[in-house]
Amino acid sequence: MAVWGILIAVLNHIYYDLLFGKINSVKKNIGIIYIIYLFLELLTIFSIFAISDFLDFKLKIGLMLVWLLHLQQIIMISINSYKYEKLFKIEPDNIGSNMMFFTPIWISLILVPNSWFLWIIIVFIIFNPRGSNYPSFFLSNDSILIDDWKKTVKILPIILPCIIVFYLFGFSVYSYFFIGALFFFSNMTTILSDRSLFNSPIKFYDSQTIVTGNYNYLRLILLTNKFLLLVQRIAINIKEEFTYGLVLSPYENVIVKHNSIKNLNELIPLSHHLILVDGGEESDKIIRIENDFISFSGRVDTVIDYYSIANQTIDKYSNPIENEYAACVRERIAIKQCIIDEKPFVLNDNPEEEAKTIDTFINSINTESVRINMLVREYFKENTIDYGQLQSELINNGPFEINTLLRQMREGGSVPSRFVDALSIAEVAARYLFSLINEYNNYLDKSENSIQDRNSKYSQLSFGPCVGYLRTITEKGKLNTFEKSIKELLKTKYTDSDNFERLRKYLITDLHYDKKVSDEPTLFDLFNYMAYIRNKTRGHGTPSKVEFEFYVTLDLISIFIVNCISKIEIETFSRQIINDKEWLLYYNAGGNVVLHPLDTNENLDYWKDSFDWKYLDKMEQAKNIIQETNQSVYLKIKYQEDIHWIKAETYFKCKEGIIYMYDGINKEEAEWISFTTGAVIRPYRIN
Repeated sequence: MAVWGILIAVLNHIYYDLLFGKINSVKKNIGIIYIIYLFLELLTIFSIFAISDFLDFKLKIGLMLVWLLHLQQIIMISINSYKYEKLFKIEPDNIGSNMMFFTPIWISLILVPNSWFLWIIIVFIIFNPRGSNYPSFFLSNDSILIDDWKKTVKILPIILPCIIVFYLFGFSVYSYFFIGALFFFSNMTTILSDRSLFNSPIKFYDSQTIVTGNYNYLRLILLTNKFLLLVQRIAINIKEEFTYGLVLSPYENVIVKHNSIKNLNELIPLSHHLILVDGGEESDKIIRIENDFISFSGRVDTVIDYYSIANQTIDKYSNPIENEYAACVRERIAIKQCIIDEKPFVLNDNPEEEAKTIDTFINSINTESVRINMLVREYFKENTIDYGQLQSELINNGPFEINTLLRQMREGGSVPSRFVDALSIAEVAARYLFSLINEYNNYLDKSENSIQDRNSKYSQLSFGPCVGYLRTITEKGKLNTFEKSIKELLKTKYTDSDNFERLRKYLITDLHYDKKVSDEPTLFDLFNYMAYIRNKTRGHGTPSKVEFEFYVTLDLISIFIVNCISKIEIETFSRQIINDKEWLLYYNAGGNVVLHPLDTNENLDYWKDSFDWKYLDKMEQAKNIIQETNQSVYLKIKYQEDIHWIKAETYFKCKEGIIYMYDGINKEEAEWISFTTGAVIRPYRIN
């Protein structure tokens, strides 16, 4: 029996080596690989049971059950693998569970008299702390990495039964098979669970990270197992079900169940974190990166981590594209990154410092913000307003500056900084309404003294004066059409009674608010309360500590405010010179700034795969209206059934695509501020 087991093991090894080492067509055909594997498994079973007279009948029955379970897994995975490979070019390379104890070489060795050396190996395997507690087969399939914080293997429940069996049966065949069964069935339990190789639990996760980009570099990181550090850093015990998933795939399609495949685009709405790795290669992967980057920047509930590492080779899942095409796409990405202040983290491409670069990459990923976002989303379920729905309505919709501020708050890893960000969102929203109304009225009045009026009335513009101005709109009787629409907007009721009760507590108990707090607060009331909180906190410096629930209260109010602002029927454009090229920009696609090239030599075929291309008709219309390249912002608004284009220069300016709002007079010069980038400009510094 021992000789036969060793002979089968040697034959299997030679068979694999000859077949897969010499015949390229076999290596490329997943179906042949699994058929051969199935044949070898059957050969092993029949050989052991046909020849061995050394095993008791009970052990043979036990082995038969083990092999049947193993065969079922091989057949199921082989069928699915063949189907996936044919339909989607996904190439799974892992079959069944761990059969180490029941392979012919191990069974034969245990039957050799006085095989004490084998028992030493077995004991070493049982008691050896093998580093990570995460099953390695979840990483072995190059098409997907999915993990969560609860997937651990505890060694103690395995050690205790082994000690008892050793005590009762000694180092016998029975002990050996008992230990083998423990390890085998623990693996089978995992294989048959919702987290199996071909049955990932994507739909159960509260949050997901999508990782995409140059797969050669990502696979290099994957092999170090350091991606699993993300799981441990983000992991939080919100509830007993799955909490966090990590999806890394070079494919457009991902296996999510035995009989179901989803396109990555279907998973993106379920994900709240995007990690992009631009390898600098000239391949169509950069198109994927651009579309994912734009898709996530158009939302307010996401975190984006963008990495750039040059000189990476094209992976086998990508196709080469023209140098000019790749350069064009990267230029578009770079412009958007500057405007939204989402600049890439440049990694060192020196091969000699590879390990250090990987550590830098892993350690710089924004995991704390993802963890905080998951905690905040737990509060969504306790309130009378559907905040998830409010956020979904903001996807690619609403004014760029306000939406971007909300997304930037989501990327903050500090609760005190997020607290201040929430107050800033309310302030910018009030300033935005104030500026729109005044620009609109200047247009209707055809005022030639708008700059002088602005300087005399608002030498310093802040949250308080803007809220005061909005109060006059709510109290004023005679209003034009646009002012009436803003008045109605300011009267929008905030119906989340639970969250407002929290705000009331903080206002009265902690901040000693001495005025009446409305029982049915409106958008204007929220502006008023947020201005008071800002004066009590930010006015005395950024707080070093903030109660988490106080921050969450303001976070939920921020979602409501931004959603209200997105309802304003006005569109914003500008025409700019950026990087020596002329562009038309559209600012009402949420946090995504839409770019339209105005260079007559621009190859528009390079734009056909861009997410922005759906705005083509809108941009062509604006291009015919906006002829002048300057620092003006153009507002498109409907008035008395006609479309009007307002050249807004009194309270808005634009430079290299970044929109600035008037902030006051400093040393007799108007000062302008960008809240999304933190930049401040003055007219005399602009050509």
